[in-house]
Amino acid sequence: MTEQAQTSEAVRTAEPFDTFFARSFPGMTARALLLCGHPQDAEDAVQEAYAAAFSRWERLCRYDAPDAWVYRIVRQRLWAVARDRSRTRLAEPDSFQPPPAAGVEQTVEARAVLTALARLPSRQRTVLVLNCLEGMTQQAIADEVGLTRGAVAASVFKARAKLMKAVGMTDRADKGNGRRAAHGRHDDLGLVPSQATARLRDQAAAPADPVVAALRRTELWLRAAVARSDRPARQLAAVRVASAGSEAAQRCAAAEADGARSEAPEAEEAAGPGPAAERNGE
Repeated sequence: MTEQAQTSEAVRTAEPFDTFFARSFPGMTARALLLCGHPQDAEDAVQEAYAAAFSRWERLCRYDAPDAWVYRIVRQRLWAVARDRSRTRLAEPDSFQPPPAAGVEQTVEARAVLTALARLPSRQRTVLVLNCLEGMTQQAIADEVGLTRGAVAASVFKARAKLMKAVGMTDRADKGNGRRAAHGRHDDLGLVPSQATARLRDQAAAPADPVVAALRRTELWLRAAVARSDRPARQLAAVRVASAGSEAAQRCAAAEADGARSEAPEAEEAAGPGPAAERNGE
């Protein structure tokens, strides 16, 4: 197959944006909620990231992991908001209806974790989630958010201690040293969206670290809660409106620029010959 034919085939079989959005939105929103601690901030960042992806979808749809591109934008937006805001707005965990498959204990734990995360300083919450949930190293986190490795380690240690105290955990492993967390996921298949089930089944063992385990369970609870809500449909509509508005603004700016360029020769002609031309007898 020629290179042109391969390109045409890739474009033809590319995932539609709506399909990509439906597949990735619950997990993206859950992670944003854990990172920022407030539903409105999370929704704003996620909407902006998907709107940016929508306007570039012809190119992004050929990426191996376009959701990674979207998530990077979400993290950047949330970190910018965290730096600009002196105090964190507390989360409203009761605004999320429990998933049908979630037990009472799971819902109580998820809401307790969300409330405890929201009460952490933004830096501590961000590095805790990136380290314990993402599995990022201290140095990688430091490079991303512009901190020293020592500052990241101290923030992870303090955040772990506060979260464990608030939720009533016993630290059986890791002792809060902030090193890279284990990647094992808690495989509560009743809470995992269908497309993620196959991936998570291969990693069924719950993490030994109680903080990691609690964050994983909360993330899965949030994914299922978001998927069952009206948020996906509402946010997809908002993304399309935002993208349409951006495109209209770009068209207006282009039209104004074209108008300015077309008026320039007329203005020069109306001004008549310049001094140099007059001196030359033109």
